[in-house]
Amino acid sequence: MMIPFFSEQGRIQAARILREGMLCAFDFDGTLSPFMGYENARLPADVCERLVRLQSMTPVAIVTGRALSDIRTRLPFKPDYLVANHGQEGVPGRNKDSEQYRRTVDCWADALKKALSDASRYDRGVSLDNKRYSLAVHYRKAADYEATEHRLTRLFAEVAPQAHILPGKFVYNLIPPGAPDKGDALLSLMKAAGAPTALYIGDDETDEDVFALDSSSILTVRIEKSAHSHARCYLDSQKDIISLLDFVIGTLETSRKAGDITTGERKPT
Repeated sequence: MMIPFFSEQGRIQAARILREGMLCAFDFDGTLSPFMGYENARLPADVCERLVRLQSMTPVAIVTGRALSDIRTRLPFKPDYLVANHGQEGVPGRNKDSEQYRRTVDCWADALKKALSDASRYDRGVSLDNKRYSLAVHYRKAADYEATEHRLTRLFAEVAPQAHILPGKFVYNLIPPGAPDKGDALLSLMKAAGAPTALYIGDDETDEDVFALDSSSILTVRIEKSAHSHARCYLDSQKDIISLLDFVIGTLETSRKAGDITTGERKPT
């Protein structure tokens, strides 16, 4: 059962994780950035300010479903690790099978584009976003969400039967079979950073591959409570990300003053 992050139990969980060298990792859309339309998403100045401060003390990673070329334009700072395409881009030393994944995604995109051009069957509010290594099918602008979801899932079964379908908020992500996911990415980043523990914050189904990791060294936090999520803790809303960042920064600063963490600013990797 998920517990509130800002509760006695939540603070006990956090106390096990918040330490020198920990990795702080975040999803982007709906987590660091509030929902304001997929095209308009940005990193709020107050969130950015805190991430930069946090990064001066411990490694920071952003793990997103967006393409690497997309997410870079939306960040006014450079995190230690920037992972995109649900774990396929940006992980140190990971290039295996990338070209195969790209060809697979291109084939799906061509088939879906052809099918969706039939306006008598599919809503014109559906759009494709080919991110090279994964394919996003957005339907936020569709007139009838339920009917569109039903027709799209049937279409995916026809043209991309081997795809791993990862649902999000008014979007379906099609992932090539065998491709690494966000959970794989987080474990790789912890190894690359030499991090003994990690804190991961996300907001929907696209983060469940991390939430489902069975590791006592990783504390997972979901934006908004969900009975179906594997995350250990939750925040009531995306607005609480500021409070969480302040709590983590404050905890590390207190440890530093107490001599538990080496004094001085760390340099981002």
